[in-house]
Amino acid sequence: MTKDPLTPERRDEICQAIAERVAHFGMITPAIIFLEMHRPISFLGSQAMHFFSPIVGVFFSSFEEYAFFFEDRGNIDRLVQKLEELARKQDEEERALRERNKADRQKRKAAKR
Repeated sequence: MTKDPLTPERRDEICQAIAERVAHFGMITPAIIFLEMHRPISFLGSQAMHFFSPIVGVFFSSFEEYAFFFEDRGNIDRLVQKLEELARKQDEEERALRERNKADRQKRKAAKR
């Protein structure tokens, strides 16, 4: 097996990009469940990606980098941690927004009196 061509910086970029894309679609929880369920076969999935990379790589230039990313189970852990971190941030933002909305409603209610 060859050495992993992904630098730690590129690995982190890929992890961040995947996590942000998943969060954009609001699929954090299903993605975490999927990743945890399929952790044991992530290596097989990455090998399938390597097999198809000559074909798919024509359309998606970074496809092989993603295959190398999923080859290492440690990257699955990093991705799950990043998704959980984004979920916490989203929850905090939603909580802050609800509190602001509640305070605004109370101000409007007090102004009507």
